[in-house]
Amino acid sequence: MNAYIEQIDYTQSHIQQWKSYDFDQALEAAKIREKQAVNNNILGPLHGIPVGIKDIIHVEGFKTEFNSKAFKEVESSKYDSEIVLALKSAGAIILGKTHTTEFAFYDPSPARNPYNREHTPGGSSSGSGSSVASGTVPLSIGTQTMASVNRPAIYCGIAAFKPTNGSLSTYGISPLAPTFDTPGFYGWSITDASHAYDSVSLNFSTKENTDFSDVNIIIINDDLTNDMTSCVSDQIKNTKNAFQDLGYKIENIKSPVPLNDLIKLHWDIMIYETGKNLEFLLAHPKELIGKRLLEIINQGLRIKKEDYISFRSELIKQTYNFFSKFDKKSIFIFPAIPDSAPIGLESTGQPKYIAPWTALSGPIVSCSTGIDKKNMPVGILLCAHPKSDFFLSNFCKQLANKSSFFAGLNT
Repeated sequence: MNAYIEQIDYTQSHIQQWKSYDFDQALEAAKIREKQAVNNNILGPLHGIPVGIKDIIHVEGFKTEFNSKAFKEVESSKYDSEIVLALKSAGAIILGKTHTTEFAFYDPSPARNPYNREHTPGGSSSGSGSSVASGTVPLSIGTQTMASVNRPAIYCGIAAFKPTNGSLSTYGISPLAPTFDTPGFYGWSITDASHAYDSVSLNFSTKENTDFSDVNIIIINDDLTNDMTSCVSDQIKNTKNAFQDLGYKIENIKSPVPLNDLIKLHWDIMIYETGKNLEFLLAHPKELIGKRLLEIINQGLRIKKEDYISFRSELIKQTYNFFSKFDKKSIFIFPAIPDSAPIGLESTGQPKYIAPWTALSGPIVSCSTGIDKKNMPVGILLCAHPKSDFFLSNFCKQLANKSSFFAGLNT
């Protein structure tokens, strides 16, 4: 714990990944966990592990400000969210709160990318991604409504695990669009991120599924990715080669559903729900609320309920149309981003490659696989059927053990 605190002291002033922390409380908890470990009293699979929590998630004793000027004077939270309770029950120590975009939408946070401070770390879980990438914590929690767990992981050169939508409780997490809102896990590698997910999801089987010989590895092709850079395209080719080196056969299959159609459905559902959930912000002075957040609230409120219901219905049909074409033992490969993290903090980056997979609701793993010509990280997504989270996490852990390509960037 002392080592992580020293790293925060060293990096916070120029990365600004942390919104708040309580070093004294964390050190006191570390002493308790150390004594328990000496006595072989292990609370769970995250015993003694420091964790950062995105600042739209309530943690007892910490303020939850949502990176909003309107909530700077709030009192400290008097309760823990369910994800925080699950982490604590697994033995983890909450080190502090990480920066977020305002209410997890587009208005940026002060967090920067540890690879290059002039580039965005991605949004909305910007601080959660950069806190792990800067070596200030081994595990952090973000949330994804569009691409805000998986994208910052790739931009920052680390890994992330986004579970099936709705599979983990969002109690104590500020809602944006509940159809898609999902807590997710950042780690240095896909092994770390998968282990973190397992630790709070009751995946405590001591005999993991180790036979993945019949897994179908599928590269999904779609017009959506026509604008990816050559370096990102190379990551798909390199990923294919790495799987082939492990003895897997790879299929290239055109997406059964146009991914742009999924993006449109996702967007319309998301902004309708955002309008309903954050309408209360319109009662605050306009100068205290981000411009883009206000625009999306008002845009969402203009959508008619019957239209929203039809969007939800159509998404269910399209999700079935997509996954019904594939065996449940399928792992889908897809580029995570069109290009590496853009310069500047005004934009949180491009979510469009990840958004359709979020709409499809299944688990998504971010795997950083390379560095581009701008010396910034790039990588790929590994996706699976909805509710195949344990299958994907166990597969990823084995994959990283078998191939250095999937083990994470050596930075």
